[in-house]
Amino acid sequence: MKRKIWSILYFIICATTLTNCSFEDFFMFSASANLNNSVSTSTNSIQSSSNTQSSSNTQSSSNTNSESSNVDSDIKIYDELQFHFMELGVYNTGDATYIKAGQTDILIDAGATAASSETLISYINNYCEDGKLEYVITTHSHSDHYTGMFGNKKDFTDFKGNSIERTGIMYYYDIGTIIDFSFTTKNIENPTGEYLNYINARNYAISKGSKHYTAKECFNKENGASNSYVLDQNLNITMDILYNKYYFEKSNDENNHSVCTMFNYNDKHFLLTGDLEEDGEKEMAKYYDGSTKERTLPHVDLFKAGHHGSKTSSNDCLLSLITPDICCVCCCAGSSEYTNDNANVFPTQEFIDRIAKYTDKVYVTSYLDYQESIKQDKQVFKPLNGTITISSNGQNVGISATNNTIKLKDSDWFNEEIYVVDDDGHDTICSGKAKKDYYNQDTKNAKLIKRRTWPTY
Repeated sequence: MKRKIWSILYFIICATTLTNCSFEDFFMFSASANLNNSVSTSTNSIQSSSNTQSSSNTQSSSNTNSESSNVDSDIKIYDELQFHFMELGVYNTGDATYIKAGQTDILIDAGATAASSETLISYINNYCEDGKLEYVITTHSHSDHYTGMFGNKKDFTDFKGNSIERTGIMYYYDIGTIIDFSFTTKNIENPTGEYLNYINARNYAISKGSKHYTAKECFNKENGASNSYVLDQNLNITMDILYNKYYFEKSNDENNHSVCTMFNYNDKHFLLTGDLEEDGEKEMAKYYDGSTKERTLPHVDLFKAGHHGSKTSSNDCLLSLITPDICCVCCCAGSSEYTNDNANVFPTQEFIDRIAKYTDKVYVTSYLDYQESIKQDKQVFKPLNGTITISSNGQNVGISATNNTIKLKDSDWFNEEIYVVDDDGHDTICSGKAKKDYYNQDTKNAKLIKRRTWPTY
């Protein structure tokens, strides 16, 4: 009942706020247009909507965005299966995906920093009614994916009101099953720092009754684990743990250890591969060669872009097999957090060139506002699409977001011109990694370039 109410409120806020009409006007329009049935009835096309619901959980530097909002006449938000690609409350890029499948609650990753945990909890509590996450998956041991699992050390209370010592997901919620990486490049014999914090958080959850399996155990169906979990038997929603070579052997690249999942609802499929890199994608494509039904990847309605839209993930070897309809990118677009080279800033041009062969329905959570960052002398992020929700009733797929549903290629961020300085053949956006002195018209030797371009095929 609580989730139904949230869906109705979510719908009403979208329609009234973005169309600038009163609640009275809305209900008059609703009666004439029969919008009360819009959640459960639609055509087979993908439906798009916008939602400017206040997002107090996301501690953005601004609640507004230069992106204009657009609203379809009938908004589609389905209750049966929802994927929420969450904004993280910080400018840092990271992953955190909350999934509601019937009455089953799943969380995949909890980035981008330990401080994000409270933002994630505030958001998830709008949907998780009983304080239990049936499944928590940590794809790999990088801080932008798992620091929210342990959170910050401070006096805190869990969902039930009990005192806990940290703000992390694994402390706050009851967890049914934890699934995580089989290998890590971290020192497992003498864990320290964030990795030790994660191990302690996982052990805390296990002490409260959580089951724990590695992705290898799941894929091999060992020690009580399974490679396929029924999330809702009546709705026929399942979650599969897909093959990854690096469940079985160590990679030099931590990203390749990512747990890869496919969610299935009738003939609708939704793929998440963590930060799997090209090597891992090639091995996955080699395994799923189409020789049997079990070794065939289906066309997917949703693909979460690998590694935040980097140039090293979401390669044709995988994309050609899954031919995605929708692609969601979890990143702070344009940020210098990892590099000042425009070619490597998320989402990259190389990623865009590849995904554009299959779909133009590409959406991004956040972006870095250069002018505000310079003015405030700190990294200032704002929602691009905001928290993106992809939902399905098993027949149709809906798109909604807390800021707008403008496609990446049509966004101001994508199409604006920016100042760069050539540094040994690289167009740089600022003086160095994680710097906030983004170049402008007054910068010596700066030139204007279009930030990104959408290819035509």
